[in-house]
Amino acid sequence: MVRLATIGTNFITEYLLSAGKFCQGFRLEAVCSRSEQKAKAFAQKWGARRYFTNIDDLAACPDIDAVYIATPNFTHCAYAMKLLAAGKHVLVEKSGAANEREFQQMVDFAKKRGLVVLEAIRIAFNPDLELIRQSLGKLGKIRRAIFTCGAYSSRYDNFKRGIIENAFRPEMCNGALMDLGVYAVNIMVDLFGAPQKVNADAIRLENGLDGVLTATCTYPGMLATVFTSKVADSSGLSEIQGEEGLLRIENCSTPSSATITYNTRRSGQEKSEVLPLLAAPFGEDMKYELQVFLDLIAAGGEGMDRYNNRTLCSLRVMDEIRAQCGMVFPNDKV
Repeated sequence: MVRLATIGTNFITEYLLSAGKFCQGFRLEAVCSRSEQKAKAFAQKWGARRYFTNIDDLAACPDIDAVYIATPNFTHCAYAMKLLAAGKHVLVEKSGAANEREFQQMVDFAKKRGLVVLEAIRIAFNPDLELIRQSLGKLGKIRRAIFTCGAYSSRYDNFKRGIIENAFRPEMCNGALMDLGVYAVNIMVDLFGAPQKVNADAIRLENGLDGVLTATCTYPGMLATVFTSKVADSSGLSEIQGEEGLLRIENCSTPSSATITYNTRRSGQEKSEVLPLLAAPFGEDMKYELQVFLDLIAAGGEGMDRYNNRTLCSLRVMDEIRAQCGMVFPNDKV
């Protein structure tokens, strides 16, 4: 039985714990928040046996085996390294770190200590992603892919009033790319691997944070475009365009539908195929990442590279996108 603690009391932690009722092999041992009032209330709500207001005290607790980190991106590496040094397994919310170098540091240290470290990003663990991958052969030669993940942030109105909350502070390693575009980059890398070349541009807000961003990635015989935004809504529709058919995916963070429309010019008749997606809906789908994390712990970390190599590749692409758009984080400085 894995004794789990969580750091952070926001909605994403609540999603994970709600999804946790579908998982086996863990119990919630503790929660951590800088606010004692929040920590105590969160522990009572979710049935945790104890609460902490200091990560050092949490790390020193011998009754905790693993920790889920759901704090701002700029803290991920520092918190993970502290917890790994204390012998805890770490599940860290996306983005896994501020950059590739930080996440590589986390992976190397976890392996040295015989521990598991894993990025919690729902699309990478969604079983429907494998169905989508297996369906790519039906499209013929793939020529273009467009991955879209953007939404008008609930905190943007405050930003326009001059109230700058954490989600709109670039020094916290946030922005459209890190908060939402990470899903689009991950599904692209998962399906097609590392691109040969990246060309990116962004619309940056007054404080330098990327509000809208587009990146075109070159693959052999194919182009893939990533679009993300925090200041405008999008349809959430992604496409993979092949010479024999077009695959449309609704919501690339948690696919809600996927339909292939075959090339009518080739077949002479209109034909479509709805893929039988079976994964849990948004929120509940976090059970997949949690169960993989628990299974990796049980397996002594065997199989961890499969997931961490994807995270490292995705962060490498995101690092290049940020470099081209002039977006430098404090964490980028060695």
